[in-house]
Amino acid sequence: MTKPNTYSIWPSKTGITDFEISPSKLSASEIPGIKAIWADQKTRLKGTSQLFEFTEKLSREWAIETGVIENLYEIERGVTQTLIERGFQSELLTHGSTDKPRDFVLQLLRDQKEALDGVFDFVSSKRDLSVSYIKELHAALLRSQNTTEGIDSQGNHVDIELIKGDWKNQANYPVRDGVTYQYCPPEQVSSEMDQLVKLHAEHIKQQVPTEVEAAWLHHRFTQIHPFQDGNGRVARAIASLVLVKDGLFPLVITRDNKPKYIDALEAADAGKLQPLIDLISKLQITQFSKATAISESILIEDDVQTALDSLLKAADKIEFQKLEELRGVFDLANKLELDLEARLNELAPSIIKALQKVHPSAGAFINRSTEDTNYYFRAQIIDNAKQHLHYYADTSEYRSWIVLNMNWSRRAKLVFSFHGIGKPFNGSLICAPFLEFKDTDEEGQDRVALVPVTDEGFVFFYNEETERLLTRFQPWRESVIKVVIKELTRNL
Repeated sequence: MTKPNTYSIWPSKTGITDFEISPSKLSASEIPGIKAIWADQKTRLKGTSQLFEFTEKLSREWAIETGVIENLYEIERGVTQTLIERGFQSELLTHGSTDKPRDFVLQLLRDQKEALDGVFDFVSSKRDLSVSYIKELHAALLRSQNTTEGIDSQGNHVDIELIKGDWKNQANYPVRDGVTYQYCPPEQVSSEMDQLVKLHAEHIKQQVPTEVEAAWLHHRFTQIHPFQDGNGRVARAIASLVLVKDGLFPLVITRDNKPKYIDALEAADAGKLQPLIDLISKLQITQFSKATAISESILIEDDVQTALDSLLKAADKIEFQKLEELRGVFDLANKLELDLEARLNELAPSIIKALQKVHPSAGAFINRSTEDTNYYFRAQIIDNAKQHLHYYADTSEYRSWIVLNMNWSRRAKLVFSFHGIGKPFNGSLICAPFLEFKDTDEEGQDRVALVPVTDEGFVFFYNEETERLLTRFQPWRESVIKVVIKELTRNL
């Protein structure tokens, strides 16, 4: 029997390393905008039940998913959403909705949520990250887990007693697909963890961008793999600590993100930290989009009039200068619209050629909104936002669109809409595309179908630099166009 190949995650010759290039070159352009706008929103919403509930739901989601991606348990998607909405109640975790004993799963969920709540408390106390706190965090996360899986001398899988809140005393080298993955050996864990905390403290002094530091800390911690079990959960918790401390959202990696998460960690193992930074930044936008719904819930609930009055008064106090600064995002939107219009004009001849093979008189052309037409598609925009992209669409401050019109035996419009995300206007806009098919039935009635073409709209912020914004926008734009072309191919 051939011995499995060995892959060293931890660099044995050097131990964990610092950044190989300047951290500022790795930063994400969208993060400063998220920080500034979310800080303003939190100030306005301070003390409201809606802000409290949003934070609770975020903590519950983190608690559920951090265990799912580690295969500690499985929970059905529908039940997951119910638990996020209503809390960890035993009657909500019905028979067959999880693969482990219900009481055990519920206790793990509560432990994991309490651990993240502890991270928020840690940030509030303004303590510095330390080795002792990391051990405390591990003990809290694994409070109700007493065993972990191991392999005996005969190669059999066995349950072994779990060490909580202290470093591993035996090597934990997992074997996957015939490959043995080697982490830091037990005898060097203590010194490596001291070095990790020391370098992190230096990075704080150097003002390393938050998303870059969160990615670096997460990855270097996983290289060391200091605990017998629970390393992934602790890594996501300390990365969350870095993010929350700087006014951002915890790092919520869901089961849907898991493939990209693993790919990003493997890229970091190979010396490329950028994919992990990009994933963290993308997930911050996901949480930001959810947060914008808080104001919407305040505006539609009758019993929060006091909070509403407070919100409106705070909004009235925004200085003219600040509002003008936020409106700088309109200029950025115009640059993205020009880029998009140019790209659609490039594609139009090829699309016309393809459509004419189906119908000789087929055609395609691009329209761009004016002040007189920018209200077009409002119903579709709101429906797409609410039903498919899950955010509050605000068209009061800014609205525009670019449309690729296509006619053959059918009629279709690819609409890229630009408008606000959340209410009141906060200095962020979103580009939200959709594809609309219109057909006429035998009775002469038009039938309209709206088809989503992306899982996430493109959110951007008033304080982004144009070039970096375009660099971020163009890959997203191309991914949408690819989906549209595939959808057209299916509908010819």
